[in-house]
This record gives sequence, C-alpha cells and structure tokens, in this order.
Amino acid sequence: MATGILYYDPNTTTAKLATAGLRLAGYQVFNAHSRQEAVELCKTHGPGGDGSIIALLLDAAANPASTASVLKALIKIPGASSLPGILLVSRSNPTPIPGAEDLPSLRRPFSTPALVKVVQESIEHDHPGVSSAAISVDLGVHRLQQVLTDHFPGQEFSEQQIEAFAQSLRADEELPMPPEGVSIRGTLSTSRLDAVLEMLGNAGMRGILTVAHNDASGKLHLDQGRIRLGEYVGAGEDLKLGRFVVEGGFLRDEELEAFIVGKDPQQRPLGLRLVEGGLLSPDDLTMVMLDQARAVTCHLLTWKTGTFTFSPRTELDPSIVTSNVPGRELLVSEALLDGLRRLDEQAIMGPHMPDPDDVFLRIDEQVAKLSRDSFPRGELAVLESVNGRNNVKEIARKTRTGTFAVSRILHRLAKANLVRRKITPVVV
Repeated sequence: MATGILYYDPNTTTAKLATAGLRLAGYQVFNAHSRQEAVELCKTHGPGGDGSIIALLLDAAANPASTASVLKALIKIPGASSLPGILLVSRSNPTPIPGAEDLPSLRRPFSTPALVKVVQESIEHDHPGVSSAAISVDLGVHRLQQVLTDHFPGQEFSEQQIEAFAQSLRADEELPMPPEGVSIRGTLSTSRLDAVLEMLGNAGMRGILTVAHNDASGKLHLDQGRIRLGEYVGAGEDLKLGRFVVEGGFLRDEELEAFIVGKDPQQRPLGLRLVEGGLLSPDDLTMVMLDQARAVTCHLLTWKTGTFTFSPRTELDPSIVTSNVPGRELLVSEALLDGLRRLDEQAIMGPHMPDPDDVFLRIDEQVAKLSRDSFPRGELAVLESVNGRNNVKEIARKTRTGTFAVSRILHRLAKANLVRRKITPVVV
C-alpha cells in the first residue's frame, strides 16, 4: 500500500527534522522546497502518476502567501484535490491561508509524535491500514528510554528530555527505513521481544509479528490485544498443529498419521481438513490453534538473538477460526505471562538445562524402586523414551511435546537420580 507524503517546506533545516520523523514512522516522504518542485512531484507521484502520494503536508508558518500559491497550484492537478491536506502553522497565525480553515493543522513548534498523529488521523478515513505505521515512533522512544535507564541507573530523565534525544536521532537521514509494508523492525539483541509484544498488544494492533533466528522463524497473528494464530518453521521444536490435536485428546497419534498420510489435492490446511472430515468441530479447532499459538509464543520468547518485523493488516488471515464460545481466545498478556514463566524456569535450570541434542541414559535400578503410579503421564512417556539413543529432540517428537517440556522433565528426573546424561568417550 502506498504511504507517500508530499511535504512542502521552503526551509530545508526544519524540513529535515519533520522528514526524519515521518520516515521513522514508516511513511515515504517526497520533499519539495519550491512551488515548481511540489507541482512536479505531485504530477509524477500523485493520483495522476504512480499513486505513491496519498496526502499533502504544507508548511505555512514562515511564508503563508508562498504556501497558498503552492496549494492553489496543487489542487489544479487532476486528482490532487481529493488528497487529504495538513497545514503546519505558527502560534501567532493559526489560520494563515484564507479558504483553508477547514484543513487540519499543527502549530510549530511540535513534537514528532504530534506530527505523526495529525498525519495518520488525516489519512485514516481513506487509507485505514496506513495509520498503523506510526507505531514505530513509539517503539523508538520506548527503546531510547530503556537504554537511558540501563546506562544511567538512578538518574531520571523527563519526557521532554527523552523526546529531545529522540528528535536528534530522527534528524539523522542515515537511519535505515523499514521495507515496504513493515512498520517495525529490529534485532532481538537490542530489543526484547516481550516488550515489543506488550506494546503491540496494548496498542490494539492488527497484523503479523514475524521473528527469525538462524534457520527458524515464527509468526504471531495479532488482533487487537489477542493472538489468533501462531506459525513456526524450523527444526528442533515440534510446533505443528498435529501435536496439539493429539495433546488435546481429539485424536490418537496413529489416527492422525493415518489421516494425513496422503497428500490433499486441494492443499487445504490440516485444521480445515480435520473440520471438513468431521474429526474436529470449529470450536475444537479454535482451542487447538490457540494452544499452538501459546506454545509458539513461549518458544519465540526464549530467543535472545535474531530479528523481528511487524506488518500491519486490515483483515485476519483466512485460516484463522473465530469462536463465540466464552474463554476461547488468547490474550497477548496471557501468552506473555506463560512465556515469562518459561524464562524463569529456564533460568532456574541454568547450565543444567538439557540441550536439544543431549542423549540420556535411564538408571534402571533407581527407576525399579518406584511404581508407575509415581509418575504423571507426561513424565512416564519421557522416561520410557530414554534409551541411550534418543536425544531430546527425538523424545519430543515421539511424545508429541516440545523440546522445552522434555528438557524440563529430564532435568527433574536427573535431579532425582533416575536418568543421567550419556557421555561420549573421548578417543585420545
């Protein structure tokens, strides 16, 4: 979707600051410092050109007469009169152009969030998905506040100081711009995923949060504070839908394998096939998909390196099943709570947490002292899969659970002296 703003400002210094803020918010800015430049840009990239420009931003604070002539010339261009317009004005002259009193305006001096807000509100009616781009500005300020707190403990910074620091960063034209269709991007080494997810949830955003780490990636489909769908691609963790169908007790493992053994000519998603085949109800599928989304979120929150992007969407993915049954939804805050619990458990295990490639041996003489009733079903399934050959990943695959769940159980069993790591002898 086009996100271009035609920005006329005869003052190149003030134009640089506003341009940097709009670009950081995800908008494409076409700068014009003269009437001729504005007209040429509008003809080339406006409604009669490639359609990139969707709004006009005109500075009328310094020279209202000049800006009035620019506005008059622009509205004569075919299609340009339908573009939303915003005026930048001065406090001493809030209505500098006769006949343009109805246009939204912003008084100088202004902050970048204020500028982005008035721009997004002006274009929201005609382009509802574009206004979501402004969230990246909030992320930048949020991250800056975190960095200042980390590096200057005990020192307080006012909102005005933080905004001044952020303004200086936005004025740097070397700042990279997100790719088209993306409003947020960053690295997990500098931005915590739980903070990004919390912000998106609180903002009520709708779109897809994509996280990548080495050869694995995950997607969370967000919808106004809820996670509707979680997708995962990569080795080392079984987060496919089939695992949660079996764990939910809807099908046995062998029944699911028999159902999916053949290829579907229509290439339908597994969930849709199960519903159309009468093996799951729509409400059951909703519950399974939310269990999957919860597990995907928890797994992604354990990644400390990688990248993330957020792409706003106006509609949900067609594969998402919505249910009117109370309680059949996954709030972002709920998923975060589960993920943070996992991080705490991981910290408790510390260096003793089993790795996905670790192989364990069962200490049969110790296990024989306990009855089968001593173990919950999950622990018993893992214990029976420990044979000195299966690693953690293979046990997770056999038991239809995640590697973290298996690692947690093996950690407990090792502490109870029921299993031990297999040590490969070193050949000297």
